[in-house]
Amino acid sequence: MDNLQKKESLIRQKDTVTLQSELKHAESVERFVMENQSEFHEMDVADYLNQLLIKYNLEKCDVTRRGGFAGNYLYQIFNGKKNPSRDKLIQIALGFPLTLEETQELLKRGGYSELYVRDSRDAFLMFAIEKKYLLRDVNELLYKNNKKIIE
Repeated sequence: MDNLQKKESLIRQKDTVTLQSELKHAESVERFVMENQSEFHEMDVADYLNQLLIKYNLEKCDVTRRGGFAGNYLYQIFNGKKNPSRDKLIQIALGFPLTLEETQELLKRGGYSELYVRDSRDAFLMFAIEKKYLLRDVNELLYKNNKKIIE
């Protein structure tokens, strides 16, 4: 999807407030869901990650190596057999490396809160993702600032 298509897609999407208002005034939830099918995020973490592999032309082993994963844990996430923690999803994002927007989407699809700039640890992580830091550099930054590292 090129930039123009992405912008058009964003324009077509309703904001959350609009959706909440429509839901509040809907005659039935079934009709609301049917009429707003394109607004829902149905893709799970594994599907999203596999889509990102294609987008970035990477192999799982590339993300495993760059993300500092050992064994087959990451492969189980890509196959939908494991549900990763929030930090593991961030570690995967660093292994690609994903943009901040893609990282936020990955966290949402995993059922976790997005990185929040008013949380100091999250601010460090956001900075590191924007600057394309490697995992060891992220952990050094976190450790140096007395924040929990990504293990």
